[in-house]
Amino acid sequence: MRIVIVDSEAAMREKIKNIAVKAEKDHILKSGCDLVGEAADGRAAFDLIKSTRPDLVIMELMLPRLDGIPLLKQIRAEKIHSRVIIITNEKDFDRVREVIALGIDEYLIKPVEESKVEDALRTVEDKLVEELVVGNALSVENIFMSYLNGRVYSEQIIDEVTHGKYGFTMKDPGSLFVVWLGAGYTEQREMVQRILENQGRFQPFSLCVLPIAEWRLLIAIIYETEGDCLDYAKKDRTKEEKQKEWYDLCKKNFVHSLNGSVRGELVCLWSDTEELGNMKVSLETLRSIREWNLVFDRGEVIRKRDVEELEIVPMKYPAELEQNVRQMVLNNNRKEIIKCYFILYDHCRRDPHSPAQIKELFIRFNMAVVSAYKMKNEVTSELQIQRVMQDIAQAMSWGEMRTAIENFFHALNFYTDENEHEQQWSPLIQKAYQTVKKYYDQGLTLELLAGKLFVSEEYLSSQFKKETGMGFKETVKALQLERIKELLIDTSLKLNQIAELAGYSDPKYMSRVFKEEVGMLPSEYRKSAR
Repeated sequence: MRIVIVDSEAAMREKIKNIAVKAEKDHILKSGCDLVGEAADGRAAFDLIKSTRPDLVIMELMLPRLDGIPLLKQIRAEKIHSRVIIITNEKDFDRVREVIALGIDEYLIKPVEESKVEDALRTVEDKLVEELVVGNALSVENIFMSYLNGRVYSEQIIDEVTHGKYGFTMKDPGSLFVVWLGAGYTEQREMVQRILENQGRFQPFSLCVLPIAEWRLLIAIIYETEGDCLDYAKKDRTKEEKQKEWYDLCKKNFVHSLNGSVRGELVCLWSDTEELGNMKVSLETLRSIREWNLVFDRGEVIRKRDVEELEIVPMKYPAELEQNVRQMVLNNNRKEIIKCYFILYDHCRRDPHSPAQIKELFIRFNMAVVSAYKMKNEVTSELQIQRVMQDIAQAMSWGEMRTAIENFFHALNFYTDENEHEQQWSPLIQKAYQTVKKYYDQGLTLELLAGKLFVSEEYLSSQFKKETGMGFKETVKALQLERIKELLIDTSLKLNQIAELAGYSDPKYMSRVFKEEVGMLPSEYRKSAR
């Protein structure tokens, strides 16, 4: 416990010091005693307390230069929350009542008794320990998490802690910026949290990032403290003006950094809330509109108002494409079957359709494929087919849709016809190559692949190149280029949509790589190939 002693008499200051030191030696003070300074008058005491911010001030009420009452008022005005023990005369009891309102813990009557000082020190120490426990429990992170979980502490305590310690209250307006990572959550959570926190340091608002593993997302809670707004011209802004500024800044800075760094699925959601205390309702709203990223482009910030303002177009079923895919299934032409699914994806993305319409279309299309497959083959697992249909119905992103379709292809044995040269490879490299072909567009790295196969990166890299003739990165790039060419020729998808399907987080980088390898930009290739 850090203590400052203030008394006009040197003998009294020495007496208090000796009692405190003895209390530490006798283990009356369990947390120890650190005498950080002493002062003989009010002005010197104020400077000392302001610079050291002790846990406890033991002070005489009658002080020269600056009396005890105005000294306490100045201390509290500086938001210094030190505990205070007053030393006074019996005649000063009326003034003691006045300082009690300023927040003192104990008062001692002169001449002070050693036992009384020890009791007062022990009482203050108990309060400090309790304050420490509550303070740790009521960190900003824990306060916000309790509201998100619906387990709220006493609102009175929270108001005292948030306003006194952090400079805001749960009745203040706030905003939620939510990042959903889907299957990539575990691998990329820490990176995304660093990006959000680093970006938040340079913004005119406060930010608290909470990872929620259960939902595979991170929540950046945006709010304003008393220290955030140094520009007095902005202090009288309305709630709507603040939240619009926060939205514009996050859309410009946060999304740009995330789009260039996150591999695979990336869904960004935004909600303003009237009060921070209502953040649970706002989060539930965002989770309910998450599936609308099937309509928006990767990384776009989706708000409820954006969804409500969409002009939804009724879905027209592609009967001709269904006839085509049926024929490809009968011919067992896996490559053309996949091409039909890319064309189906293109069909869904040309106009804004509701997520429900998109999912219904894929389920109906899959049933047509199953019907054609059964004309020549036996379905080995009807249960697996049903599970795929359920996964599509519950999908929240194109990544989950893609995984469901991959499982659908496996259920119908569309992957059993492998090239002859693959049969010559070792079982390890065959499995590695098949995994690369399945996941190259979802941010697969050599490290992840080695982890899946339980071998070292160095060994896998060496064997992969030795047996296939190409390195891991070369293979991924070749598959990506092949995918890009197919999509440019067979669909009218935008470049950012093609980049997502080919496993690139940045369409500009994709275009640069494409030109280096092919000799022309993707747009030029599309024109020349049609």
